[in-house]
Amino acid sequence: MNKEQNITQAPFRFNNFIIAESHIKIEPHTKAESIEIHIDPKGIIFEEKKQFEIQLLVSLKSNDNLDVSVKIIGLFEFKEVEKLENLKNYFFVNAPAIIFPYLRSYISALTALSGCNTIILPPMNMTSLGENLEKNTIKK
Repeated sequence: MNKEQNITQAPFRFNNFIIAESHIKIEPHTKAESIEIHIDPKGIIFEEKKQFEIQLLVSLKSNDNLDVSVKIIGLFEFKEVEKLENLKNYFFVNAPAIIFPYLRSYISALTALSGCNTIILPPMNMTSLGENLEKNTIKK
């Protein structure tokens, strides 16, 4: 039994990402076995252009002098909707979930090529990150 399913296109679309800033500091003895991770999310909703920009600033620190910071910016566009409130889930949950794999991959490559242990960020709960993102989002 094949039933045709109509798949509706989401009113929200990922356009691109950019690694806007990247910094790593290590020392010869750095193994980076115990790491503290901090993510600072920010967003801008450009209502007139129908665009959303998300910025994640990730800081990694270890007790043996690893210091990594990376800023990734994700660019999205959205369709006309009755209320921006209807896109809340796309802005604050889906957008971070979409760009996070790019960030994880970049940090893994950066640390692997630096001579310390490769750091693979763990899966993250985007719902809690989304709450902070919503608080740190402005409309322009």
